[in-house]
Amino acid sequence: MPRNPKQIDVGPSASGRWSVCTASPAFIVEQADKLPPDKSVFADEGTVAHALAAKMLSSEDTGPIGADMLTHVRTYVDHVAQRKGSGTLLIEQPVGLFYLPHRNGIVDAAVLEPNKVQIFDLKYGQGVSVEAEGNTQMAIYAESLIQSWEQITEFSDDLTVEMTIVQPRDRNNSEAVRTWSLTRKQLAELAENLKDKAAIALAGKGEFVPDDKACQFCPAKGLCAAYARRGLVALPEDARVISLPNPGALSREQRVQVLKAKKVLNQWLEAVENQEVADLMAGAEPAGLKLVEGKTNRQWRDVDAAQRLLSNHLSMDEMRPRSDLLSPAAAERLLKGSELSTKFRNKLTSLITKPEGKPTLVLEDDPRPTLSFQPDNGLKPLD
Repeated sequence: MPRNPKQIDVGPSASGRWSVCTASPAFIVEQADKLPPDKSVFADEGTVAHALAAKMLSSEDTGPIGADMLTHVRTYVDHVAQRKGSGTLLIEQPVGLFYLPHRNGIVDAAVLEPNKVQIFDLKYGQGVSVEAEGNTQMAIYAESLIQSWEQITEFSDDLTVEMTIVQPRDRNNSEAVRTWSLTRKQLAELAENLKDKAAIALAGKGEFVPDDKACQFCPAKGLCAAYARRGLVALPEDARVISLPNPGALSREQRVQVLKAKKVLNQWLEAVENQEVADLMAGAEPAGLKLVEGKTNRQWRDVDAAQRLLSNHLSMDEMRPRSDLLSPAAAERLLKGSELSTKFRNKLTSLITKPEGKPTLVLEDDPRPTLSFQPDNGLKPLD
């Protein structure tokens, strides 16, 4: 989905960035024609998971759903149901944003009780942990919802506001449920600060403030001079080098300084690489580097169908050594030597697919075919 080239965005989902780097929203608009699309399969997957969660909480028919998604979403649904108690449950509740009255946000689920307000947010991603404490997106939803309720009822300053993230697929944190608790007064003070930051960003008068978390998902960090300076000055002056030195030529103190800067330097280099990939994918001519098709692993077209087929020869423990179904390659290894019918082999083959590899940046003299951008057909290998 192309980015809006005109509108400065200070939406809740990006508040972790613009509340720190108030210059970033205007900068992203200025660079909009140079940035890659912001649509991804992960966003699509999250949308499906949220729709399923809403149906389950509302006791509606969900229709056919993959076993993996059903299991993960049930973790969220069960937690919300357990926390509801005698309170009033709201599901997929639209609210006017307190700092942008013309724009709505959607609260995944909320529970209203006389002395407590609970906000729940399902995060279906697995690669990046989303923390509850300090989560400005949750704070915006909570404040917006409470302000809408305050039009008809009154809350005390010491009202408890609990904001909970449920991330059942998180690979980095075994605790799927994380909660941040504030009083009504504390939340109101935070909201006022966010409102001021949003106004600065919308006016285009913000300040560039590079930061690990704020910059993490910024689409323009590969073009940002402030982010580049942060990467280039990460090393103390007496430890900076142009070419790689003999490690023994550095003192131990310098080596430690280099290692402390490793994370910052890696993040900056990754951002620069992503921007070069975006330029090449937009049709730029290679200039020492080119795109090739990256390696991929075979996958199941239909996980449930694959499990049903494999169950004819493998036990549940063999099929699911972990929570997910074993890979096609692992299944083939286990089945090696088994007497398999031609029908079984053909069915197994039909359930396996090999997705296209992600465009990968390599040196221009790499022997692999160059991916070339074709306006009517996307990226394709050159003959």
